[in-house]
Formats: sequence, structure tokens, C-alpha cells
Amino acid sequence: MVLGYTTGVYDLFHIGHLNLLKNAKGLCDKLIVGVTVDELVAYKNKKAVIPFEERLEIVRSIKYVDAAIPQETLDKFEMWQKLHFDILFVGDDWYKSERWDFFEEKFKQVGVRIVYFPYTKGTSSTLINQTLINLRNQAQGDFIVDKNFCMSSYLAFRYIEKDGVDFFEGMHHKNITPPLLSEKVKVFNAKDINAALTETFSKIRSKKLGLMLSGGMDSGILASYMTGCDAYTFRFLDGTFQSDELQRAEYYAKTYGLNLHYVDINWQTIEPHIDKVMKNKCAPVHSIEPQIYLAATQAINDGIEIMIVGESSDLIFGGMDKLLSKDWNFDDFVNRYMFLNPAEVLKNPVDVSYLFNRYRIGDKIDFLKFMQEVYLIQDCGSYMNAFETAGLNYLDPYAKFEMGEPMDLNRIRNGESKYLIRELFSIKYPDIPVPNKIPMPRPVDFYFKNWQGPTRPEFKQNLDMKKFNGNQKWQLYCLERFLNLFD
Repeated sequence: MVLGYTTGVYDLFHIGHLNLLKNAKGLCDKLIVGVTVDELVAYKNKKAVIPFEERLEIVRSIKYVDAAIPQETLDKFEMWQKLHFDILFVGDDWYKSERWDFFEEKFKQVGVRIVYFPYTKGTSSTLINQTLINLRNQAQGDFIVDKNFCMSSYLAFRYIEKDGVDFFEGMHHKNITPPLLSEKVKVFNAKDINAALTETFSKIRSKKLGLMLSGGMDSGILASYMTGCDAYTFRFLDGTFQSDELQRAEYYAKTYGLNLHYVDINWQTIEPHIDKVMKNKCAPVHSIEPQIYLAATQAINDGIEIMIVGESSDLIFGGMDKLLSKDWNFDDFVNRYMFLNPAEVLKNPVDVSYLFNRYRIGDKIDFLKFMQEVYLIQDCGSYMNAFETAGLNYLDPYAKFEMGEPMDLNRIRNGESKYLIRELFSIKYPDIPVPNKIPMPRPVDFYFKNWQGPTRPEFKQNLDMKKFNGNQKWQLYCLERFLNLFD
């Protein structure tokens, strides 16, 4: 008897679901279907329209299905260990993906065949669900447009925290979906990281790769796997404060034979691109987005197919040393993390403290979880939007990692931020000292040193601009520019 297995959410059951199950049943004697539980659906910041118990009963009632069971893990190999199926049926959007190339090899060792089925074109639960939401909102006359909330959320968190709440009618801001924990690779030391990165680059070296190269550890390590590739380093045209960083980037490129290109930035080179990235995001943007867009367009002209970045290393390996510096009291963390308090600058601010309260534990806060969820969205979302606007694929190889053991906060608090990355950097560059954490250059202090502040009526008047740092001035400027663009 040939046993087949497939999985899915099966929300708003439609003809595409039926076709997949019918085709699967035709290739096996018995078909078992895993129906995703509600808790697992939530990893995408989504919620199924149909509750799990009802979805399970719907699938169980299909004549092509011999058994329907809960899918409580995304690890298909773990399910094979329980069921010992012979064929695994998967949607063809995963075909030749890094994740499923890994599963192909693993299942081959136990004699399991993977069959990829195409989805029925034009039909998807996501599209049906969004259509229902739009129709419901239009019927109720409460399509959610809340400019004041969006302004406050952007100033406080640098992104619009609530999906489905937008600045203006007809626009929908974009937030990222955090990586799945089940897709992550646990690493315990520098050797593990090196092995996983080696495997990652072995699968994409047929593409023409570019690297966003700074003078920091993360991109310096990535350079070691990219001999012969192109690298792109930001160079601020109106200042010399970058000299040490540029020298390190040049050293990395020379050590591993990368073709180094400079991306020259100043106000004149990035200003023309601000509106482009805001229009794509349907929201004001982070100060790095127009310059990443500039780098991406330069890379496209050079024929680059995939840009490699190392942005998520800080979050995963403990590079946010100031936010990890102590076990925070709730109020202290709110004051430390909030980028710009809306009440300081807006005439009609909205209280967005509810987001911090989700992570409150008495008078403390689960700051690690807050960073893994909230900071991740605003940080990675900036890269996603900039590259998407330019039309260039990008990959952050560090995003697949998860520390195999709890982060050692004592080491970080005693000067060893990103201690696993430090270890690997020392292996890759034994002749130079490990550099301190270096953020991507964005000379916002220089850009806005003489700016007098916003003048639109949404803002308080006569703001003392000396109170705000360059990043805060950027947010005020960008928010006002966004409002001028659409209102």
C-alpha cells in the first residue's frame, strides 16, 4: 500500500484545494491530510476565517481524503517519523527553493518521493479572504482609514503596526512576515554558522551575486563566501567620518577577491528616490530605504541578480547591545525604545502604548520577545521595501539562523556583543582586530542640521528642533513629505 501525505490550511475551501487532493489521491492508495492548527496559522500574523475544527471536518469529508489530522508542526520530516508515508505532496511554489532542496535530500535517504503539484491559477484563499474583508468593510462603511493612528505609529515604531489601518483610502501599507522558527537552523558555535553559510552560498553561486559591504563584522564574514562577486559600499560625499569603515570594507574585498563598487550618497543622490520608496510602501520610510534603493538600481545596471545583506545578524546574535544592556523596567524600556514620542510633536497623537503592554510582565517587560517581533518587522521591512521598489531579489543568509542555546546576556553586557559572530570573524580575518558594531551610514544629522521643522497643521508649531537627533528629524521630515504627497 502506497501512503501519501499533504498539508495545508484549507481556509475558505475552493477548487484549487479540491484539485490538489484529487490529484494526490490518484497517486497513492491512502491519503492523509494535515490541516494546520490555528496557532500555527498565526505565525504569519494571519488568522484563518474558518476555525480549525471546522476546517478539519471539511477536509475529512472530502471523498479523496482517507484521514485528516492536525498539523501542529511545519517539520514534515517529524511527521514522517510518526506516519512513515511514501509520497509527500507539495505545492510547486516550493520547487527548487532552498528549504525544499534540503527536504529533498533528507527524504531521499528514507525512500520518500516528493511530488510537486501546481496550484489552480486565479484561485486562492488569501485573495478570497481579502475580497470578503473589503466587501464587508465597504458594506459597513468602516473601511479603516486612520491618519492620526498611522502618524503616531510611524513616529513611535517606524512602521504602521496594525495591518488594515492606513493613512488614506485606497492605499495599504506593507509589513513583513517574520521568518518561521521551524525553517531556522540552530547554531551553537562559529563552526555551525560557517557550515550553514557555506551550504547556502553553494546553492546560489550560479547566480550573479552582489554584497552590501560595510566595515562591520557581518558583511565582512559574508564576503569570505563570495570570491569573485561584486560588492557595494556606501560612501558619503560630504564628509570624511567614514574613513575607517571604508578602509575595512576595502580590506575585506581585497582579501577575498571581490569587485568593489562605491555607492556615493549625499542629499542630492538620495532625495530623488524618497517618494518612490514611500509610494511602494504606502507609508513614510526609514532613512536607509532611499539609499538602499540607490544601491539596488546601481547593482541592477551591473547585472546583479541577487543582493546579499547581513542585516538580521544583530537581532539574532545579540548585536543590539544597548537594548540588551540590562533587564528593563517597563517604563524605562518604553522611553528608551520609542523612536519619537507622538505626543511631543503631533496635535492629535494616538496612544500606541498598547503594543508595549503586550509584552508587559508586572513592572518589567519581555524585551527579548519585543525585539524579536516588533523590531524585526520595522528593521527587515525597510530592506524588503527598498529592494522590492527597485525590483531586485535579495537574501539575508543570517535570517535562517537561531541560536541553539539561550543568548548569554552576561557576555554581551561585558563587551562581547555577537560573540558567535566575533568568533567566526576572527577565523576569517585573523590578522585584524574585531571591529565594533558599525551601523550603515546615513548622515541624517548632516542633512537636517539647518532644517526648521514641519509646518503642516497636523504638527505642533514652533517645535524646538535642537531637541531632536538626526533620525528623529528624518521621521518628521519624511512624515510631512508623505502627507504632502497624498494629501
